Amino acid sequence: MPSSLPLLLLLLPFLPPTLSDFVFPGFNKTTGLQFNGLASTTSCALGLDLLKQAGFTDAQNSAEPYGDVHGRSDNFSDSHFSQIGEKSTMQNTRTVSANEPNGTFTSSIASTMASFGHRDGFTTAKGERCEGRVRLTPSTASTVGSVFYEKRLPVQQGFDTMFEFQISDHSRTCTSHMDPSFGLNHHTSCSVHGGDGLAFVIHGDPLGASAIGGKGVDLGYGGIENGLAVEFDMWTNVASVTASNDDIFFDHISVHSNGEGVMTSDGGSSLGASRAHDMADGRAHIGRVLYLPYIEPAYFPVMSANSHLKKYIKDNGETKRVGTLAIFIDEGIENDKPILALPINLSLLLNLNQGLAYAGFTASTGEKWEKHDLLSWQWCDFGRCDRTTRDSNLFDYHQQSQFYSARHDFNRPGPGYGGSEEEELPTKQSSPDTEPWGRNSNSRRAGGYVDELYEKSSSQVLPNTPN
Repeated sequence: MPSSLPLLLLLLPFLPPTLSDFVFPGFNKTTGLQFNGLASTTSCALGLDLLKQAGFTDAQNSAEPYGDVHGRSDNFSDSHFSQIGEKSTMQNTRTVSANEPNGTFTSSIASTMASFGHRDGFTTAKGERCEGRVRLTPSTASTVGSVFYEKRLPVQQGFDTMFEFQISDHSRTCTSHMDPSFGLNHHTSCSVHGGDGLAFVIHGDPLGASAIGGKGVDLGYGGIENGLAVEFDMWTNVASVTASNDDIFFDHISVHSNGEGVMTSDGGSSLGASRAHDMADGRAHIGRVLYLPYIEPAYFPVMSANSHLKKYIKDNGETKRVGTLAIFIDEGIENDKPILALPINLSLLLNLNQGLAYAGFTASTGEKWEKHDLLSWQWCDFGRCDRTTRDSNLFDYHQQSQFYSARHDFNRPGPGYGGSEEEELPTKQSSPDTEPWGRNSNSRRAGGYVDELYEKSSSQVLPNTPN
């Protein structure tokens, strides 16, 4: 993305009660979420190890004051040997380790020893305390995590969801080339490039909110049944003997599904073209996934389809027409210009009881790794969220965290959640006003003088009950 791109503020609205089901402006509160695998919450520097040092753990070594999953993915170092090989003229040793972007060694990679695939833009995770966020994976090889909303959500008649994510702490791969004849180091080549990526997923898997897929190439959703995944892929996987793949050599966005079957991330499950977008540069990026129960002509210029999608582009009844799945990223949200759109009928693609599905996020690492952080999440049923009013405290485009200094005391996600006393952001599940009907019974002015008695005060006088 060009460095001259102007700062764009994308703002989360104060929504009318009927338009937003839940919103997590941060993850200091996680009521309604199910964490699986290594998915956890984090306050960045305040990881599980620091909690233990501070004494905030119980007899089972769990940091209960912050929840049983808080900080468990807050690692900041890892290293392993990837490969040792030898050619007739050179001996090679490859090591994958945690990157140190602020170090002298890393700063010289781009100019003196960068190998194919090196990223010019990357960052470490926050070194100081941050507002609560979901960390789907740590910076460790071969990990997987998922987080889903515990209740099924209506999707067939349309939905709109927006979320912010950030990728940091890429692995660094260095290969030392030795001259076997003299035992001297000939040269070293390095690249900073993590993997694998994250995905937004809706599904009807029997495991429900506990569903989780595979590591590495599976991006955490491969293996989940009866679902659809919008993947934000940060690693290029080439085709193999057992799996085809249409990955492009760049961060990219694509849509995958095998209908009611088991999801895979290979080319055989892709429902359209992939679109390139720089996402693992360390900046905070905003994604939006919109499903409309009708064809949206305005999105025709970016629509894509292939042979796998063909059988899902038809009507399935009077209220189950072909719809539009649109994916937006960063400035495309404000401009209403999706990076990718598909004509699709979700009622044909997925077998969902009453049109309800579990929704959430997955991520994974493989031989290369990075932290996949989710900073915010908003969900609206039945079409587009109302974005006519906005609050600059919630969405700051391309900042380290748009919620770094924002308040987090008005999250009310889903049924049964009590929420707080804030009145600015009601939801469908907000409790009704239980104040009794009638005139305010206050009987004193600011000066303390009696104004007048309530007009029906005589009916409130206790009856005469002599002994």
